[in-house]
Amino acid sequence: MLVYQQWTDIMLRRFAGFTLVEAMVSVVILSILAALALPSFNQMVANFRVRTAAEAMLNGLKLARSEAVRRNAQVSFTASGTGWTVAQVAPAATLQTRPAAEGGRGLTTSYAGGNTAVTFQANGRVLAGAALTEITVSSAVTGADTLRVNLGLGGLARLCNPAITAANDPRGC
Repeated sequence: MLVYQQWTDIMLRRFAGFTLVEAMVSVVILSILAALALPSFNQMVANFRVRTAAEAMLNGLKLARSEAVRRNAQVSFTASGTGWTVAQVAPAATLQTRPAAEGGRGLTTSYAGGNTAVTFQANGRVLAGAALTEITVSSAVTGADTLRVNLGLGGLARLCNPAITAANDPRGC
């Protein structure tokens, strides 16, 4: 029993910790893994920013439509370089204003035909002649998604990805 206890004490002292070399090897391995993960992490953050900005625009359009129906009045959605605004047309009343930097920096927002406003009628349909039909949000980060908000004449807004071309994929435009 005494021999076993002495042997156990020697082995425990021998394996009690780790050396500086082992710690440095661990740090080097972790830094290599972090360097490999950083580009995909940047792309993931850019995708989140694009989605946040596109969903903010989508929610603004849905808010304008629902307020038009709720108030039984015309309500407009107007986008600009400083953000977007939902307002009742008559009597004039601003319902909500949001900043352009909703998704973060490094994003580009473009509007089909340069039209940045749409007016919803009291029944929720788009007013004839209101030409905002498409908003595209993209990022400057290479490989990041581009998302598009499509607005139909019936007033329904939908978020889609123009890069997806499969006819049976509901995420595509």
